[in-house]
Amino acid sequence: MTGCRLLLCFSLGIFSAASSGCSYYVESDRAQCTIDSDCAALGSNYAKYVCLDSVCQAPVDPTWTCLNGSSADATASGTVHVSMTMIDLLSQKPLPGIALTLCAKLDGTCLFPLASFVSNDAGQMDVEMNAGFDGYFQAAGAGIYPTLIFPPNTRRQRAPSTLPMVPASFFGTMFRGIGMTVADDRSVILTTALDCQGRPAAGLSLASPQADAQTVSYLLAGGVPSRAAASTDETGVGGFVNIPSGSAVVTSTIAATNRLAGTAGVQTRAGYLSMVLVMPSGG
Repeated sequence: MTGCRLLLCFSLGIFSAASSGCSYYVESDRAQCTIDSDCAALGSNYAKYVCLDSVCQAPVDPTWTCLNGSSADATASGTVHVSMTMIDLLSQKPLPGIALTLCAKLDGTCLFPLASFVSNDAGQMDVEMNAGFDGYFQAAGAGIYPTLIFPPNTRRQRAPSTLPMVPASFFGTMFRGIGMTVADDRSVILTTALDCQGRPAAGLSLASPQADAQTVSYLLAGGVPSRAAASTDETGVGGFVNIPSGSAVVTSTIAATNRLAGTAGVQTRAGYLSMVLVMPSGG
């Protein structure tokens, strides 16, 4: 149980997410209000309405509104600096001497590294990358399980600032609760799916076309991995154990409506854990 809850902490502690919003245009001759209380004054049917652009409107659940909009980003330029701290997942202590390599997303084995950094005695490093960096981090060091981390695209939000690393000695027990061990020639994907507000999303199913007969998918339920859960709980966490090495795609789908929510591409490599955030397509 402890290991599974630490798995939850690992997935939720890595990424920070952006929020999104929307606006409305309303003709001037439809003005009904100036503040929310004006709507409530219209009668009980309007008690929960809000004043948007001078019109009383039913509140809109923002959870998936971004799926109706465009996800186009402005062209990024320049560089960004992000201060990152490497910590041990179990002890939460800083990890010195961890090598973090920036790799292009399509460079599956990082044969052509873009940049390299090493954490200092406090586990910290100053990482410089292109403002539109859309690749992944390769993390390795004494005592930790090698990890490929796919951060959010830096066009819209910052890369992760704290990177919890799984001790190599602990990795073999992480999936014992679902009766799984990781094959030597296979990999693991650990996923957190978000909604349009940048929050971990409940009610999503996760899938990958690269999953085969040897792959087991799981979702976190009540703090522990479950092979029987039909959709994500409030943590948005799930993943795939023993997925083939190579390129993989992970999709999140709103289970209640069967609507595609998000898609993320990752690289998987035998002997590595792949961490990926699945953001909404319009988020």
